[in-house]
This record gives sequence, C-alpha cells and structure tokens, in this order.
Amino acid sequence: MDLRYELPLSWREPHDESAVTSDWRAKLSVVLGAAAELTQGRPATDAAADAAVGAPAVAPAGADGLRAGEAALESGRRVSIKQLDRAVYGYLDLCEAVGAVPELDPTTSGAVALARATAAPTPIRAVIAGHSLHATDAGWTFGRGPELQATAVELLNFLGGRSLQAPSPGRSNP
Repeated sequence: MDLRYELPLSWREPHDESAVTSDWRAKLSVVLGAAAELTQGRPATDAAADAAVGAPAVAPAGADGLRAGEAALESGRRVSIKQLDRAVYGYLDLCEAVGAVPELDPTTSGAVALARATAAPTPIRAVIAGHSLHATDAGWTFGRGPELQATAVELLNFLGGRSLQAPSPGRSNP
C-alpha cells in the first residue's frame, strides 16, 4: 500500500483544475432562478408568491437569504460559499412554504453541506465525527469512516440544525 494516498491533502493523480474557482456566482444564479420559478404564476395575494420578498409563509431568515443572494449577484463581485449557503437555505424555506420538492445541483448541495459540516455546532459535529456523509440522490460523499446517508436536502437540513433526524448508517467507506 502506498501511504501517500492515505494522507490528507496528499499527492493525487494530476488532472485539469483550471475550472476550479471560489466564486459561486453561477450556482447562486441557478438557485435564485429556481426560487423565482416557484413564485411565477401565483396570484399576488398568495403568500407563497410573496415568499421571496419576505411573506410570513417563508421564515424571515429564508427571505433574507434570497434577498442577500440577489444583492450579491447585482454587486458583480465574487460570491462566497456563505452567500450561496444563505440563498440555498432561503430556497429550502420557500420550497417548504409552497410545498415544492427542492431541486439542487449536486455541486451546490455538496459544497453547502461541506461548508456546514466544517462549521457545525458541537452536537452536530459529534454525530458526524468519524463518518463520511453520502447524499443518496446527488452522488457526492465526503469524509472518512463509516457512512451516514440521506438525501442531499435531508443532509442539509440536519447540518443546518433544521432537523433532528440524523443521517442513517450506510455502507462502510474505508
């Protein structure tokens, strides 16, 4: 066994990383577009139609996250993972308010989940410590150890402290 493959941040096979960026504008634009689609065609008196602008049907933090995402895009500056995170959780709030199934790009859900996992409160980190997390519907896994699995949205809700339902044990990840 070659131990260099087992060390964190160690040598890997070379591959093209020219598309790697810390600017999440493109992914934020997709999330905001999905949120806008949920509100189109609804009557102006419908609370769900006003959700993106702060209707009571959507948690204030969710509406604020969507507004902050719009402002970030309009600024023309680099969009951070924290800004994407706020918009994703705003979108999840909107989906819940209108009864829609969230549709998130695997890269978006995985990036936000990873960011949340690294900054999670102690009780959540205690649950995921020593495990890998696997999104059964998004094709991503991160971490090392026995696998905990759930859908991407279920993982985001758990990592964001919105659900007490911990991911289920899955297959082992050596």
